[in-house]
This record gives sequence, structure tokens and C-alpha cells, in this order.
Amino acid sequence: MAAAIVLAMGVAQTSAGRTLLQKVGLFEQPSSYTSLAFLSPQFLPDQINSRQANVSISFGIRNVSQISQTYEWSVLVSGVTAHKMAAGEVRVPAGREATITRSAQISCTKSGPVRVTVSLAHPSESIDSLSTCTIHGNH
Repeated sequence: MAAAIVLAMGVAQTSAGRTLLQKVGLFEQPSSYTSLAFLSPQFLPDQINSRQANVSISFGIRNVSQISQTYEWSVLVSGVTAHKMAAGEVRVPAGREATITRSAQISCTKSGPVRVTVSLAHPSESIDSLSTCTIHGNH
């Protein structure tokens, strides 16, 4: 009996052994993923009523894996004109979350939609928020 246990433990240490154990339901690969989310989406504006608005953007990057990951992120504002507001990289330990807060200066030269997009380079993920510039008259 002890020899069978030692043999099974040895087989489980090999790639082929893990594959065999996974097929029979005795071994499961741990889940590994990244999540990206606005931390306070209720504070992102639906409407911008001035020509210049300073908007605080907070987002979290969660690393649900067994190893530390480095994430390249960027914040892009698009609408009348598109421009990158901020970019950087952050190292997130396994099973942890990094919080990033940046201020975006949004210029409303005319009425219309403005989108704030937060993106990760790898994995390729993004979230966005849509606001509307409501400029009345030409000043």
C-alpha cells in the first residue's frame, strides 16, 4: 500500500501524471485570471457641464494567480479629441490587488459624448465610462 502511494505521488509530479489525474478528476489546475474594475463608478460623471472638468479615476487591478504579475495600464479620454491621460505599470503580488487613482482633465469644446477608457496591455482588458459634454452656446 505504501509503495502505491509513493508511486502515485511520483506520477503526480510529472506533467503526464498531472494530465492523467486531471482527466480522472483528481487534480484541478488553480484558476488564474486578472480583473480590472472602477473602484467608485458612481462618482464618474454622467454629464460634464463645463468646458474643463477635472475627473478623478480610481481603478483596481486584481491578480488572481499563483505568481506576481506586472501590468502595463493606460487611461485614454476620447470624444472630440482622443488623448492618453496617464500610463504606467504596476507589479501586483499573487492574490492581491493594486489601486490606482489618476486625475483626468476633460476638455469639452462642444456637446457630445466623452469616453474614459482604462486598458491593460497584457492581458488585453479594458473598462470604460461614458459621459456627455453639455456645452450651451459659444463663449
